[in-house]
Amino acid sequence: MTRTINISLDIPPLYHVDELTRQLTEYGEQLIARRLEAAEKKQYRHENLRGLLKGIDASSEELVEEYLQEKYKL
Repeated sequence: MTRTINISLDIPPLYHVDELTRQLTEYGEQLIARRLEAAEKKQYRHENLRGLLKGIDASSEELVEEYLQEKYKL
């Protein structure tokens, strides 16, 4: 979905507005692509972690309790 963003800038008279518009568009696309990649990576890591628990006969509560005991000596 394409959206238009209005940005107020003081542009010097000799600066080419078309070039600035192109640069800002490219930068915006890069920002969005990085955000989407980060979201995909987080989801992918989560799926991997969930896969590690397959075949373990312990409940989530038991696993948390074991982790806390190991980590914090509780």
